[in-house]
Amino acid sequence: MTSFWLDMGFIRYPLGLSVLIIGALTIYSAVRLFEAEAEADSVTKTWLDGILFWGGFSLVTGVLGTLVGIVVAAQSIEAAGTVSTSLVWGGVKVALYSSVFGILVLAMSALVWFGLQLRWRFLRAEEIESV
Repeated sequence: MTSFWLDMGFIRYPLGLSVLIIGALTIYSAVRLFEAEAEADSVTKTWLDGILFWGGFSLVTGVLGTLVGIVVAAQSIEAAGTVSTSLVWGGVKVALYSSVFGILVLAMSALVWFGLQLRWRFLRAEEIESV
């Protein structure tokens, strides 16, 4: 796992930051939505939607990391001249790590967002019915 993380290069920092932000937003939103006096207010909805935004940011950042990695690999291949096919695909494999990580972060954040969004909608429905 350490090699995977280190192989992503500089792009691992914004990806790691987005994971931390998603975690914080998830905890904050869950506490607001599952407390005894929970309300479906617009502030909670705003923080909740931030989870999905940062998941999308992770995907875009991961793809950007892959593109930069492929450009760097192409430059190295061009400078070296003749390179074996296995070496080329090894570089492409490493370049794809950031996209894979970004997709996984988006998938997890989308699932968390959906679950918390569902809770928010149930609270909203209860408020509408009680009026």
